[in-house]
Amino acid sequence: MSLEASYHITSPAAPARQRNWWVYLILLAVCLLNFIPYLWIILTAFMDKETSTSAVPQWFFTPTLEAFTFLIEEKRILDNLLNSVIVSVASTFFSVSIGMFCAYALARYEFTGKDDVSFWVLTNRMMPPIAVILPVFIIFQGLRLLDTRTGLILLYTAMNLPFVVWMLTGYFRDIPKRYEESAMVDGDSWFGAFRKVTLPLMAPSITATAVFVLILSWNEFAFALYLTSVQSKTLPPSVMAYAVGVNVQWNLLGAACLFITAPIILFVLLVQKQFISGLSQGVAR
Repeated sequence: MSLEASYHITSPAAPARQRNWWVYLILLAVCLLNFIPYLWIILTAFMDKETSTSAVPQWFFTPTLEAFTFLIEEKRILDNLLNSVIVSVASTFFSVSIGMFCAYALARYEFTGKDDVSFWVLTNRMMPPIAVILPVFIIFQGLRLLDTRTGLILLYTAMNLPFVVWMLTGYFRDIPKRYEESAMVDGDSWFGAFRKVTLPLMAPSITATAVFVLILSWNEFAFALYLTSVQSKTLPPSVMAYAVGVNVQWNLLGAACLFITAPIILFVLLVQKQFISGLSQGVAR
């Protein structure tokens, strides 16, 4: 008998592969429950006014761009979309750039009151926006920042800094300090070691954090509602106009919701690999 045949006879049988079909059934049910409301928003956005306000839900109808045309030509919603893009991207860039160095300092250096500083940073994120809306409004009024993109960028940057610091501090701690020390032994400064060694290793984590911050900035409602009026109004408060009143125009509301959700969903789908890689980076180490 050959050695290969002997191996197949004496080797233990491989365990049967379990098929947990019920797990897939639960996941399918959860996905449907989450997708059906959004599907109805999409359908409503392509209805005319009469169909969208019908007492009987209409699943089959003739699609129309009536709501989108009205929002773009009459309500100039693309201006609100542009404001959202500029404010979200700029505040994400500044908060991640500044918070990255704050997180690096907390992860790498020991100093008096380090734990107190870390806790203070966290408490800033715990405070609800509505609790400080009045003093922020007064400050913005004094600095002439009301209804300006600059004001929103500064405010969103300050709001998201605690989140960035707490997200990135743990990832910096997962990277061994000896990597940077080896680079500095070869003649690099601490910033050179940070740029050449630490930053490339942190790229997935920084990307994941930036995606989170971008979503938070994009969806911010309270501050954008009270601190803007016409020139710098972003998408979330502009949509509220179609959700109040006696006669709600459901097709306009659905189209406006698509303007808010579609760009951020497409963006997350484009960067989902980097996003998942960044979230799992600490676990992989």
